[in-house]
Amino acid sequence: MAFTPNPLSQRDPGWKDEPLGFDSTITIGSDGCALTCLAMLVNGYSFNETPATLNQKLKALGPDAGFMGGLIVWGSLTRVFPGVVYQGIILWENPPAAIASIDASLDAGQPVIVEIDRSPSPGLQNHWVVLYGKQGDDYLMLDPWPYPPDAQPATLINRYGFGRPPQDFIAAAVWYRVQGASAPSAPPSGPGFYVQVPISLGSGLNLRSAPSTSGNLVVNEPAGTWLKALEPAAVAQAKIGVQNQWLNVQDPQQNTGYVAAWYVQGSGQPIATPQPVPAPTPAPPSPTPVPSPLTVLVSSQASAGLRMRDQPNTNGNILKVLMPGTLLNVLEPANIARPKIGINGQWLNVKEPAGQAGYVAAWYVQ
Repeated sequence: MAFTPNPLSQRDPGWKDEPLGFDSTITIGSDGCALTCLAMLVNGYSFNETPATLNQKLKALGPDAGFMGGLIVWGSLTRVFPGVVYQGIILWENPPAAIASIDASLDAGQPVIVEIDRSPSPGLQNHWVVLYGKQGDDYLMLDPWPYPPDAQPATLINRYGFGRPPQDFIAAAVWYRVQGASAPSAPPSGPGFYVQVPISLGSGLNLRSAPSTSGNLVVNEPAGTWLKALEPAAVAQAKIGVQNQWLNVQDPQQNTGYVAAWYVQGSGQPIATPQPVPAPTPAPPSPTPVPSPLTVLVSSQASAGLRMRDQPNTNGNILKVLMPGTLLNVLEPANIARPKIGINGQWLNVKEPAGQAGYVAAWYVQ
C-alpha cells in the first residue's frame, strides 16, 4: 500500500480554534502540528481524517491514553487504527541527528514524522512535519503550518534550513508502519532461512550493494518478494525488526545485496535441510505454553521515557527508550506478571511494537 501525500493545515478555520487534547489553554491552530501530521499520515493510506476528527478519537481513549494534557501519546494511534503499527521514537538532544534511519525508511517508501527546530534562533522552536521522500539532498515534506495547505510539493531545507544541514535541525523522529490487507504468501520450499518484503511496502524495498543507504541500488524488490538470507539463520533472525540492522540476502533472480532488516518479516523457523534421524522414544506430552494475554502501557510518570534493558535490573544494557503511552505485550504468564505492575523493584519481560524484547521497570507501567 503506497503512501499518497494529502496536505492539511492546522490553521484551517474548520478546526483551528478547537482545544487540543485535554488542554483548554491551547488549540489545534496554535499547537496542533503533531496532531495534523498524524492525520496526514493516516490519510496517505486511504483514511479520511481531519485534525478535528482525530483529536476527538484520541480524546475518546481517555486522559493519559491518547493525550497527556495537550501532548500526543504516539503509541495510541494504533488503538484508533489497528492496522497502523507504532514502531518507536528517537530523540536527539544535541546535533547532529543520526538520520540514516530516516533515509532508509523513505528509501522503503515509508514516511517519517519528524520534529524540527524551525528557526536558527537560540533554543528549540519546535515544529512537526511529515517527510515522505527525498529530492536530491533535500526532503519532500507535508507541512501542517501553511494555510491554505501547500498546493505544490514543499521541501524541508528550502523552508526551514536557513543554511543548516537537516541533521542539525531535526530533533526527533517517529516511525509507524501500516499493515497491508493482503495475506502474505508462503516462503519457498527447500533449505534456508527466508525473509519477506511486507505487503504494506507498496513501493517495494531497495536491495543495495552495501549495508547502508549510501550503497548502490541493485534492484527494487516488490512487496511480497521472498529473499533468502546469506548469513546464519540465527544471526539473520535476530536482526529482523531492529533499526539500523541490514541483512545480506539473495532474491529469486539471484541478485545479492543488503536490505534494511527493520522492513522485512521472517518466515518463522528456519527451514533446515532434512536429515535422517532415529525414531524417538515416545515421551509424555508436555503442556502447550499459553501466551500471556496481558498488555501494559508505559505510564505518564515515565515522562522522559522508560528504558528497556536486556536484564531485569538497572545494570542491564539499554535496548530502547519507550515513550509514555507505548503498548507492550507481556512475555510472561499473566498470573505472574499482573501482581508486579506498579510495584517498586519488580521487572516485566515485555515486547515493544517493533518486536524488540527486554525488561522494563514494572512500577512505570499500567
